[in-house]
Amino acid sequence: MQNICLKGLAAGLVLSAQPVAAVHAETLPELDAMAEVAVDEEQGIAYAQQQSERGEFLEAIATLERVLALHPKSDSARLLHAVYLCKIDDQLGGAVELGKLKAKNYTDELWADVMKLCPLADKE
Repeated sequence: MQNICLKGLAAGLVLSAQPVAAVHAETLPELDAMAEVAVDEEQGIAYAQQQSERGEFLEAIATLERVLALHPKSDSARLLHAVYLCKIDDQLGGAVELGKLKAKNYTDELWADVMKLCPLADKE
């Protein structure tokens, strides 16, 4: 599971911050489909990564929140959630999420990159 997060996060850290896009789902079936993808932890994380690659950080955050509601122990989803919160300048939210994780579970390089994006978390 962590492989999905590490690959996506590494790619996400390289991307520059892009404007936040509007929600694309306009019908109930489209909204249902977006909610369904989060039922499977890996699919939900992958979908959130796709959203972030398109600059849809609010949508990616919402997807990860649905994943975390169903899989509250998903460190991969929580780490990406923190990163995307920091990307939209919710440093406090990102710091709170990162406070629930253990740095030792990630490579030093990855954790350092996350701390660069979320400097408030590094102060705790």
